This record gives sequence, C-alpha cells and structure tokens, in this order.
Amino acid sequence: MATGESILNTSEEVYDYICTSCAEDDLIKEALNYCVDCQRYCCLDCINIHKKVSVTKGHSFFDNSAVKPQGHSMCLPAFPTKQCSKHAGKIMDMFCKNHNVVCCYICVTEDHRSCEDTVSVSDTIGQLYSKTYASKTTSDVDRMLDNMNGKQDDNDTLLQQLRNSKQTAIKAANDHRMYLEQLLRKLEEITLNEIENEYKILETQLLKERKKYEDFIHDLKNLKRLLVQAFGNKAQKFVCSKLAQQCIKTIKAGEIASLNFYHVEVQFQPSEVLKANIESKTSLGQTCAMLLRNDDLYKVTRICDMNIKLQDDSSKCCILGSCIIDNTVLFTDFLNNQLKCFDILSLSPIDYCKVPNGPRGVCRVGEEVAVACKNVVQFISIHDKLSLSHSIKMNHESYGIAFNDDKLYITDGSRALYMYDMSGNLLKTVTSDNDGQALFENSYHITFSDKKDILFVGDDDKGLVCFNAQCDYMKTITDPDVRPYSVCIDDVGNVIAANYKLQTIVQCGRDGQKQDVIVNKIDCNVCQRSVCINRRLKRMFVSRSNSNDVRVFRMY
Repeated sequence: MATGESILNTSEEVYDYICTSCAEDDLIKEALNYCVDCQRYCCLDCINIHKKVSVTKGHSFFDNSAVKPQGHSMCLPAFPTKQCSKHAGKIMDMFCKNHNVVCCYICVTEDHRSCEDTVSVSDTIGQLYSKTYASKTTSDVDRMLDNMNGKQDDNDTLLQQLRNSKQTAIKAANDHRMYLEQLLRKLEEITLNEIENEYKILETQLLKERKKYEDFIHDLKNLKRLLVQAFGNKAQKFVCSKLAQQCIKTIKAGEIASLNFYHVEVQFQPSEVLKANIESKTSLGQTCAMLLRNDDLYKVTRICDMNIKLQDDSSKCCILGSCIIDNTVLFTDFLNNQLKCFDILSLSPIDYCKVPNGPRGVCRVGEEVAVACKNVVQFISIHDKLSLSHSIKMNHESYGIAFNDDKLYITDGSRALYMYDMSGNLLKTVTSDNDGQALFENSYHITFSDKKDILFVGDDDKGLVCFNAQCDYMKTITDPDVRPYSVCIDDVGNVIAANYKLQTIVQCGRDGQKQDVIVNKIDCNVCQRSVCINRRLKRMFVSRSNSNDVRVFRMY
C-alpha cells in the first residue's frame, strides 16, 4: 500500500495500481498482478477468472515478488493499458518524440517509420513522465470541461431563445392575419409553414452543434476518468495525459471556434402594403431566420436603384444623410429641404416633411428624429406622420449627428466634434488629441457602437476617429480602406464604413478595425454620402449627392 500519489475508492482504500478490467466498469480494485499476455493489471478476482478460463489460464503474470522495491513500497512494473483506437487490441505503448504523440507499434510501422526518436513508453517512462505535467493536464481537462459545459449551457439558451422567438413570430403572423381576415385565410398556412421550416432548419443546426458539445464533453470525461484511474501508474498517466492534451489541442484548433453563435431567432415581418395588393402575394410577410456569429462577414448583392424624387421636389435630389427606423428608411434631401420616409421592402414613399436650413445628418431620439441642419438641430416627430417639433440653435455648422444618454454629438463637416445636452447647452468641443494634433480634416457622419461605449467619427482624410461616450479621444483607424465619409452600425456591433473617395464599403469589427471590403467600386459605382443598414430585413441603402437614385443592396 502506498502513502504517496494515489486514488480513493468508495471504501477509502488507496492503491498504487488498480485492476484494468474493473476500472473499465468504474470499479476500483487493487491490482495484485500484471498479465503480460493481456497487457492488463488484474485484481484477485480477475486472476482467478484467468486461471479458470482455458484461453487465459496459461498467461504469464508479474507480481510484487517479481520486482524490487521502489522507495518504501513494493510496486508492479509501470505499463500502459490504453488500447489504440486505430488498431484494435493493440496497446499504446510507443512514443514518437518527433511528433509528440503516443501510439501502438503498428502505428509506428505505418506512420512513424522515418521518425528517429520513437521509444517504448515502459522502457523510458523514467525520463518521459512528469508529475507536474500530469497534474497540469488534469487541470487543463477540468478547465476544458467547464468550457464545454458553458458552451452547452449557451446552446441550450439559444434553443430556448429560438423556441420563444418562434412563438413570437407566430403571434405576429396571427395578429396580422386578424386585420386582413377575409383575404389572408388562404395565405396563413403558407406563412406558418415558412416559420416552421425556418425554425426546424435552425433547430436542427443547433441540435447538431449540441451533439458536438456532448461528444467533446464525453471524450474529455473519459480522458479525465482514465487520468484518475491511472493514479500511480506513470506510464498509463503519461499516455492519458498525452491523449488529453491532443484532445484539448484539437478543440482549441478549430472545432469550437466555428460554433460561437451570437444570436438565433425566427422572425415574422408583416407587409404594410399587403392591404393594397394582397391578391398578388404568396405569403403573409417575410420570414427571417438568423443564426449569427460575432465575426460573420456580410455578403452583399446589388438589388436596384430606387428613385426618391417626389412630385413636390423643385430640384434634383441631394441625399446627405439617412437612418432606419423600424421598417422604414429616412433620407435627408439637402437641396429640396426635406426629410423623406420610404418603406424598406416595397421601396415606396410613405411620408415627407419640409425641413428648413439644408438637412444633413439624421438620428433617432426616442419617438423623434434629430436632423442636423446648417446651424440648428431640428427635431421631427415620427409618430403617425412626420411633423416638425422643437429645435436647438448653435453658433457653428452641423453635419453628422448621434444621440446617447440624453446627449447629442455633432460634427461640423470640418475640424470639430461637439457634445450638447438636450437643452442645447454646449458641454464639450474636441478638435485635437492630447499632443495638440488636429483630429479632423473633414468630420462628417458619426455613429455609436451597439454597446454605446464607442463613438465613431468618419473623416475621409484622417480615417475612422474613435471616442468614448464622454468624447475623450481613444484612437484613429488609419487603414486606407477605412477613410469613411459615412458610417453606421448594425445591432451586433459591426461598423459599416463608406469610403467616398475609393467608392467602396468596408465592414469593420466592434473596435473599428477593418475586416474586409464588402462592396467594391464596380458594384458601388457611387461617391457615397450616406449609408444605413437593416440587418433583420437584410437591406443596405447607399446615397450620393446630386442624384435622384439611392442604391439598394441585399445583405446575407
């Protein structure tokens, strides 16, 4: 009996070696012999079985009397007992130093014939085994098990989120059907089937991902059990440690990285124009299924150029700003002094409002929008119809505008950024960094991150200039592809930057760093004055000055 490194069974007895066969049945019994032919450690019961079965009664054994003392106790020889998963019945008793893997002797002949440093685990265990390394491996397995359990919990949360969103989508579909009861009865079944199909697709994918987590957890638990069972058996513990590290390395290398989904839901979006053309429709609205990762790159295709010139327009359109409110998109027409509202999917005009002093940037402020004009911020109600509300005067030009935490952030289209409270009191003016260097050359459109912790200012000369919510300067993204005239944010944190000079659109991460160009010059073919997106409805709108058309893209 050993008093050092050992494991504990239900009777609180400790052993240097445990019976291999019993351990496979999760029973802890002391090994008294090692069967050379079976290459397994045996307890007294298993030894007796060996002697009674004709096939095994002639097997050779090592016991404590056959070996010399090691330290203060009598020990059996240290042999691996883990069988090779590739070659049935073969023990993983070889170690290739060149590839840092354990394997059986057939693996050596097949895969490591040319390797110079292939040794027997049993013969060299004194040099190979490290108690510290084995202990670290056990800790690594514990940490990875915690990680996998967390991933499984996250997956369960997504599944519940998906099921909840399914019910929400069905309710939205039913509510819309009640409004158009007589005309929608034939279409209801089609729409519900669409929701169900999209739901099943995502549910199947999530359940498939969950199965992967279960497999990883199963493998890790087995390896941990083997590590525990190998207590005192340095050779077995070394082999299991190597296998555990290989499993952890495999998980870290890629199997898990692709599974970090951000959001999942099934949505139903009713069509507001369905009342007028219901007979030509084949569905109640649009069913959207989303399974998003933080680092997904948008795929963008051009749909059309929408004409936004209205009958009352006296001049050619000049769209300098835009934003999306629910299922509508708003455009500021600088030359016609108007704020125009269009339906996102049908692209049909809904309403417009006269805005004096040349409207530029626009952002949402509760149940209103704030429009940056020449030297005033004009507030416009968006409830039912567009209508002018109050305004705030200022003593400088205003161009880009953003709202956060009861404060307005305004650029002047030149070299300054301003922060105001909602009463029109100037709180801060920013023109330079801590070293006195000018931050802007052309401070145009601005937007807040989805977490409201970073303010992005587009400058097509300096780059993408970043501030915190207190207007403290953080950094400037100077990548040549990220020199935006206009910027906008999606609801998962991606920054969309429209490069006026290069006529490209770039997707950036939450930190503003470039991910890739998603619209090139050939597809864009416009000098962008504003860009806005609706990820849920998979639409992006890009406007330009002195044009009656706004380019519409579909986003995947």
